[in-house]
Amino acid sequence: MSDDLDQEFEKADMVLADALVGFQSQGVSQYVYGMALLEIGVAALVKLEEDEDTIQQVVREFIQKARSLQETAIPAPRGQ
Repeated sequence: MSDDLDQEFEKADMVLADALVGFQSQGVSQYVYGMALLEIGVAALVKLEEDEDTIQQVVREFIQKARSLQETAIPAPRGQ
């Protein structure tokens, strides 16, 4: 990835981290904010006229990545 794109992803990560804190502090369910963020992402790619097959493939890859991270993550003790 180019440095410019890396910087854009870093900015997006910071914005999303703030949004996640906001969702959680407002008591929004994980399901609802997950669906809202997914909708925003898909809508942004559609607006950029990304091919539907490409969008679906990217989503599949995100699902595989998320499952992989869950399988290898060290579980945190309850209450944390």
